[in-house]
Amino acid sequence: MFMTLRVLQILLVAIGLLVPKGMAQEKKEKENFIFGKMQDLDISLTAVPDSVGSGGKPTVMLADSKASQDARWLRIDVPFQTKKKITPELKFKFYLEGYEVIESEDGGKGSEKLVILTGEAIYRDIPKGEKHFAGIFLPPASMGRFSGTKANGEMDWSEKKLNLRVEVTEGGVPCESVFDLMAEREKGPSGRGGKKDPDWFKGADAQEVSGVLLPVQDTPFWPKDFKRYPQPKKT
Repeated sequence: MFMTLRVLQILLVAIGLLVPKGMAQEKKEKENFIFGKMQDLDISLTAVPDSVGSGGKPTVMLADSKASQDARWLRIDVPFQTKKKITPELKFKFYLEGYEVIESEDGGKGSEKLVILTGEAIYRDIPKGEKHFAGIFLPPASMGRFSGTKANGEMDWSEKKLNLRVEVTEGGVPCESVFDLMAEREKGPSGRGGKKDPDWFKGADAQEVSGVLLPVQDTPFWPKDFKRYPQPKKT
């Protein structure tokens, strides 16, 4: 009986030595990419740099000054880390909770419907680093369209009251690490997201609006802020 137990122990140790080696290697490869700390997330309303707004033809006068291209943009910078010396390519897809304003025919306040704003940022040849940022931007006019009927509704984004999700693929392969702003809460302030509603961005009542979130190279913040992000890939 003792010998049988001893043999069993040896076999278990042998299996423990052989199997985890491959599994550990696979896990190590998968962990090349991870998202950074939540406190390093930056969501802000940002004005166009003066060096961009000056010179050239004057700004077109609009009835709503908040919709002008030189008004504030919503800027989202999500932190991440890479472990390889060079990571050839990372593609980030952003999902942002928004509410489209439906104007009232009688000139009243109007109504709103849930929308999921999406966009992609692709970077190439990313060097090893513990504090990279993936950035995406929402233009001023789109902020007015998708910030709901509440006065200064755009502040709900900058105050992190609306859901944000980011998925990543490395060389076309989905990464295990996913960023979800409300993941640790039971539910988000809007009643969506969190542990009770992890698939908020797939809901039947949610209409996806693709391409409205722009990578930095498609905004006035490029190339002034080129040092903040890895090298973008031209699509």
